Amino acid sequence: MMANFDLSFPMLVLVGQVISPILLGLVIGLVVVGVIVYLYVLPKKDLPPEVEPVEIAIDPMVPSGPKSLLGPEVRIYNVPVRIVAIVVAQAGRGHDMISEETLRGLMEHFLPQMMAVVRAHRPDVYRWPGQMSTRGFSQRFFTQANLPGHHGEGTPWTAVSGRVDYQGTGYLIGLVCCADDDNPLGQILVEQKQQWTDIIRIM
Repeated sequence: MMANFDLSFPMLVLVGQVISPILLGLVIGLVVVGVIVYLYVLPKKDLPPEVEPVEIAIDPMVPSGPKSLLGPEVRIYNVPVRIVAIVVAQAGRGHDMISEETLRGLMEHFLPQMMAVVRAHRPDVYRWPGQMSTRGFSQRFFTQANLPGHHGEGTPWTAVSGRVDYQGTGYLIGLVCCADDDNPLGQILVEQKQQWTDIIRIM
């Protein structure tokens, strides 16, 4: 009996040594096949295409100052201006362009008498799809505004961009404005939401 036991024990060890690498290779093979199926065979959900912002169309050669306007007067750092274009987008990628109802409510909340200004100044209004960050939006907005001269400095043109919150949601707003005379305003980035009323006054 002892002889039989001594002979079979090495055989069990040998069989175990042979089977273990085979099982290991089989497991690795199944994992590789699973990864290939997941990456290349299973259908993928289509990502929504990124919608490009509508290009701002402004002719800097056309006088657009506030001299002949009736209604509320808008001043940027005490310089009377006319709002020629407004760009609005919701903060964060993946958001659709805001609705007309939301746009009106946002304008009313944005600055006192802003809707009266919109009716008097008749600016072009552009609704952009959601934008990732305030600075990213502002950079794209300033590029699209394409102010004459050195970013508008020394010309009647200026652009203001920043963020405002409305009903618990962040929105990004850009204004393209034109004065009657040359001024040093240029591009203005609103760093804090509270600065809007310091920079822009409606009288």
